[in-house]
Parts: sequence; structure tokens; C-alpha cells
Amino acid sequence: MGKYILKRIFYMLLTFYVVITLTFLSMKLLPGTPFQNAQKLTPTQLNTLKHYYGLDQPVIVQYGKYIWNFIHGDLGTSFQFGNTPVTSLLFQQFPVSLDLGIEAMIIGTIIGILLGIVAGLHHGKTTDWSAMILATFGFSIPSFIFAGILQYCLGVLVQIFPVAGWGGPMTHVLPVTSLAVGVLAEVTIFMRTEMVEVLNQDYIVTAQAKGLTRSAVVFKHAVRNALIPVVTILGPMTAAIITGSVVIEGIFGIPGIGKQFVSSIITNDYPMIMGTTELYSGLFILTILIVDILYGVIDPRIRISGGHS
Repeated sequence: MGKYILKRIFYMLLTFYVVITLTFLSMKLLPGTPFQNAQKLTPTQLNTLKHYYGLDQPVIVQYGKYIWNFIHGDLGTSFQFGNTPVTSLLFQQFPVSLDLGIEAMIIGTIIGILLGIVAGLHHGKTTDWSAMILATFGFSIPSFIFAGILQYCLGVLVQIFPVAGWGGPMTHVLPVTSLAVGVLAEVTIFMRTEMVEVLNQDYIVTAQAKGLTRSAVVFKHAVRNALIPVVTILGPMTAAIITGSVVIEGIFGIPGIGKQFVSSIITNDYPMIMGTTELYSGLFILTILIVDILYGVIDPRIRISGGHS
């Protein structure tokens, strides 16, 4: 298991380095300038600013300095936020986005797995069709449309929950639900499909023939094997939910990192764009590592083959 994990960590670090490099080079291809009101600056003033921020140096020199600073935890200063360190901005706003995404993932995943198990066990029956209709409904409607419906119905008409904001538990319900519905739908469909397939496998029939109880067959054999493909999608989905919460943050007025990221793209704020992209990429890669480790826990054959490959 140790060799398996070390190998995955090596690939994770290598991938992250490639992402950092490509992100840095992409910034150099962006048109325009990161300085606000650059059209009002004289050529001398513009050159002075470029020299101050090191943008007049060769790209290879800028790259070397950026990597060195990155290793030491320095992501530079934001051009649009008063030369505030990028790390400070990320630490201030990202926990809100992370909280929103994690809550949506936990709720959507748990309910989705349960619905998928129930639908798979009652394949072709009313329970199965009901679960699939619910999943299709959640899968088809974009989160921002669902968010608007929730705001109007539960925030304006019934006035049970706040329409916007992020503070107490009541303010979490609508935005978290808006994001969780998509997760719930996708997990339900995957889990139901895998349960139907697994329940028709020979080893399930053998387990039943040995006299094992239905609950033992379902939870010890069927659910455990059906979870493997579901775990595969949870890693990328977690990163996608957290990074894709930008629209939901805007709709509900949530002070997350999404607003800063969009603004940094509009103003060509290179350090902020790179810092945010690398944060999201690192989170994505980390979730993939966790998925790989969970693979090894759920199915020992994977870590054995992975360790010797």
C-alpha cells in the first residue's frame, strides 16, 4: 500500500508542476496589460510599472523567479486589489467556496448513493422509475435555473429561507441545495446502473446459494463493488462543484472566491489568475489522489497491481 501511495504522490506532484508551467506560459499569451487605466499612462510610466513588477525581464527569468517564489509560498501580489498578496486573498475567500462545495457534495453523494441502491434493488419497479425521474430532473436542469426557482418559491413566496447571503445555517440551505441536486442526480444514475449490473454477476448468485442473508449479499458484496465506479466520479466532481460554484455565489451573493476570479480575468490580473487556477488545480489533483487511495482500500487488487506496474 505504501509503494502504491508514493507512486500516486509522485504523479500528482509532476502533474501539478506541469499545470503551474502551462498556467504561467498562458498568462504571457494574454493580450492587453494588467495595469488599470493603462491607456492613460505615458510610455515611460508604463515601462516603470513593468520594471517594478519584473514584467520587462525575459520570460525564462520571470518563470524561474515565479517557481522559486511559489516554492516559498509566495504567489505574488494582486494588481487589482491594491497589491494585496494573492495568498491572503485566497485564504480570505476560498474557505467560503470550499464550505459551499463540500456541503453540496456530502449531501448529494449520500442521498444519491442511497437512491441508487434502492433503485437498483427494485429494478424495473415503481421505486426504480421514481428515482430515475428524480435523477433525470436534477441532471437536466442547470444549477442556476434551479437556484432561481428555489429563491422565488422558498425565499420570496413562502419566505422560509433567506434569498441571499452566507452566514447562519438557514442561509446555506438554498445555495447548497442548488449545487447538491446535480451531484445527487449523477451519483444516483451511476449507483443504480452499477447495482443492477453487480446484482446479476455470478458471485452474487453464488453468495445467495451459500445461504447468506439478503442484507449480507447486498452490503458486503453488491454495494462494495458498485461503489468503485462511483468513487471514480466523486474526485473530479468535487473539484468541479467547488470551481463551478461561481454562478451560484453570484446568484446568492456569497462572498466566495468566484467573484474575485472572474474580476481577475477581466482585468488581466496575472498573479490572481495563476494563484486561483493553481489552487483549483491542486484541489482537483488532490481529490484524484484520494480517489486512487480509496480505490486501493475498496479493492485490494488495484493497489497490488498499481504497486507493481
